[in-house]
Amino acid sequence: MRSLLSILGVLELVSSATIELNWDIGYVNANPDGLFTRRVIGVNGKWPIDPIIGSIGDRVIVHAHNSLDVKTSLHGHGLPFKNTQIYDGAVSVNHCGIPPGYNYTYTLDLPESGTYWFHSHSMGQYPDGLRTPLLVKDETEPVFYKYSDDFLLTLSDWYHTPASVLMETMIGPLNPGGSEPTPESGILNDGRGGEFRVTPGETYRIRLINTSTMAVWHVSVDEHDMTLIEVDGVHIQPKKLNSIELSPAQRASFLITAKDTADMNYYIHAQMDPDYFDVVPDTLQLDYTASLLYNDGTTFAPASKHSWDTVSDLDLVPLHELPYQEPEETHVLVSDIMQMDDGSARGLINGVTFVPPKVPTILSMLTTGDLATNPEIYGPQSNPVVLGLNKTVRVVIANKHLDAHPFHVHGHKFQVLALDEGEYDPSKPVSAHLTQNPSRRDTVNVPGFGHAVIQFYTDNPGAWPVHCHNNWHMMFGMMAVFIEAPLQLQKTLAFPFDTHNDICGAAGFMMSGNAAGNEGLDLTGAPYGPRMIDYGFHAKGIIALVFCIISAILGTASIIYYSRALIKAFDAQQAEQRSLLVTGDSDELSEDES
Repeated sequence: MRSLLSILGVLELVSSATIELNWDIGYVNANPDGLFTRRVIGVNGKWPIDPIIGSIGDRVIVHAHNSLDVKTSLHGHGLPFKNTQIYDGAVSVNHCGIPPGYNYTYTLDLPESGTYWFHSHSMGQYPDGLRTPLLVKDETEPVFYKYSDDFLLTLSDWYHTPASVLMETMIGPLNPGGSEPTPESGILNDGRGGEFRVTPGETYRIRLINTSTMAVWHVSVDEHDMTLIEVDGVHIQPKKLNSIELSPAQRASFLITAKDTADMNYYIHAQMDPDYFDVVPDTLQLDYTASLLYNDGTTFAPASKHSWDTVSDLDLVPLHELPYQEPEETHVLVSDIMQMDDGSARGLINGVTFVPPKVPTILSMLTTGDLATNPEIYGPQSNPVVLGLNKTVRVVIANKHLDAHPFHVHGHKFQVLALDEGEYDPSKPVSAHLTQNPSRRDTVNVPGFGHAVIQFYTDNPGAWPVHCHNNWHMMFGMMAVFIEAPLQLQKTLAFPFDTHNDICGAAGFMMSGNAAGNEGLDLTGAPYGPRMIDYGFHAKGIIALVFCIISAILGTASIIYYSRALIKAFDAQQAEQRSLLVTGDSDELSEDES
């Protein structure tokens, strides 16, 4: 295994290439599922968008023009953006976005091989099509893993209505529980499948990317062994599986070896997991297929039944060893979905739904001096978590909701130290097998009513979002921001203010100060959004309670008073009757009784 790493070290010395792309981002019409033609977001009048393919050490430069009627942005999912933080593309955090009619140039450095993707980080645009694979190849990997070619298979749920329209319904008063809309269909390679031609006896790498809004996919291959070799850009010790599960934004690579004869073709099965949908209509197709083609004139083998392997992230061992370290900082992020004080359902981190600040977070880090280490300056609803420089940081993600949440961290791959149902027990030690070389990735699926424990080293100063990659949940606020080493960032990042003033202003952002655009801790005018319903006692409630108590006391006193009066009247009547009996005036008594 170590031989690959030594080869990689040599490869880094090879001269790298610069790949320049011109993207005109605009609307086009498409019908990828064959059921409905709708407007999608494409590039240069085309959709699907061509994959971006580079090699380790390359630099990709994307000159983007926004021909949409709304702001847009682009994010290289899984890339570290070390020393290029402003190109991460997370609007309001480390990017202003691109207003309609404006241009912006992104620089993507490719320091690590693996399977990534490039997608919009503006509200609901990647579900509408603004996404494409980003593959970073290494010429040594086919030799090391002994494969002759690699194939790509993207997996996505698909909606017939734009995400922005569906979102309005999702946060509306008729959906207080935040139930997500169910997709109309699924698509493979942004279409209705894929054909992969194979030669008997050869080994192939198949790369998977889940570009879904919310669907979890299971992938299997009829009558072929699958060997998992990569997750989220991290190459691992090969692991044989019957199927591979991918949550939104996760990626994987597996190897298959073609059979020795070409007398049959075989199906690759991709199935959406119905357990992740609140409603599963009878019209929703869950199973889709791509093809392993040995021979055009050959029939397909009967479809096999596959069990869904649920291999834990904890059992995946990276090839490149990164030993476990005891944490120097620990932070807890509690995720939930609740109805807010305005009647809408929102995603929460530590009881707060994310609302974008007036100043992008990275600019507040750069322009507030020593106050940049004070989380208050980033605003009451930015969910800031300030991290020190060169620290081993542990993050506990505690999920209080029944839905699983695929959490993604920008700027880092993290170690996964725990992943389980139930409450996190801080007294429970890290499993012994994880103390040598824990698994790593950039997106982890946290179980419903469960938890995950992740860990990373803070050597990449910047403003890095951590959010649920169920895009509905991110859109309605399930996001926090790691404020990593702000004072170090002030020393090392020369932000090009002169080239960003116009575009940031047109995008509606200010360029300096705290979240409100003010100096110091003056947060007057900071963005304010829905808050959790406070079910505690307030002044009006206390007054109402006092009057209720007074009313109850008066009511009880009235009952007692009138009850005693009736008892006295009854006693008097009984005494009078006894007196009449003693005197013998029975006739009068009988008349009274009648």
